[in-house]
Amino acid sequence: MKNIGLPFKIGIFVLIGLIALGYLTIKITKYKRLLVMKGYEIHAIFDDASGIKANNSVSMAGVRIGRVKEILLTKDGKADVVMIIKPHVKIAKDAEARIRGHGMVGTKFVEIIQGMSSEIAKPHKVITNTTSVSNVDEVINDASLTLDHINDYLESEKESLKQTTEHLKKVSCNMDDILDKINKGQGTLGKLINDDALYSKFKDEVDRLDNILVKVEDGKGTLGKLINDEDFYNEARDTIDQINEIVSDIQKGKGTLGKLVKDETLYNDMKDVLRDIKKTSEVVKEQTPMSTIGTAVGIAR
Repeated sequence: MKNIGLPFKIGIFVLIGLIALGYLTIKITKYKRLLVMKGYEIHAIFDDASGIKANNSVSMAGVRIGRVKEILLTKDGKADVVMIIKPHVKIAKDAEARIRGHGMVGTKFVEIIQGMSSEIAKPHKVITNTTSVSNVDEVINDASLTLDHINDYLESEKESLKQTTEHLKKVSCNMDDILDKINKGQGTLGKLINDDALYSKFKDEVDRLDNILVKVEDGKGTLGKLINDEDFYNEARDTIDQINEIVSDIQKGKGTLGKLVKDETLYNDMKDVLRDIKKTSEVVKEQTPMSTIGTAVGIAR
């Protein structure tokens, strides 16, 4: 035993370490397999499952409830994502599945949106209500196409935009001229802003108007009495009520005017009288020339 060298001892130690490592590897692999496979399977059919890989997480309301087991291709060219869900988690029959990511380029995961149905999905249930997430390449491609469309539009409207820009420059120059004239007191607006005498006159008119309004509120003057005198208001209201009663009586056919308006017999009699007067007037007109001639002849004799 004294002849056993150091290399031999090191070899024995390494061999024991390898044996222990192999044993632990077998145990951990077996435990991991049991841990991963514990639960029930749910399938989700996606048009595009880009970014989803085996062992990616499955969550509901931000809580991890399982993981992706594998991804298969269906006969009609869609992605069948097979998920292992924890035994205590119950998923509604009408649940929805979405592919989401942690940020634009982060790891993708499957999100289960719980449904409203009281029926619980059984193992191997297939979720068809799914939403795929756009990957970065599609987003960049769409953005590139949008920029191309914008460039094409700007190119086609180049002349129009140039004319608009020139027009805006002219408008800006005109506005500068107008503001300069106003600052110098030129024009009506310039005088109104810069002329102290005109400002004072305007201020005096405003003060006068304020005084008039104060007098009206105090009941002074004709307008003030008209607005604030309750007796005048009551008299005016009584007069209006009387007028309304008269109009109502006329509409009901009461009184001379009411009968004249509502009584059809009286109306017809008045119409006949007017017709007779008209006929009499016409007869008088026809006989007047003859009477005049006869008188002239008598005078001549």
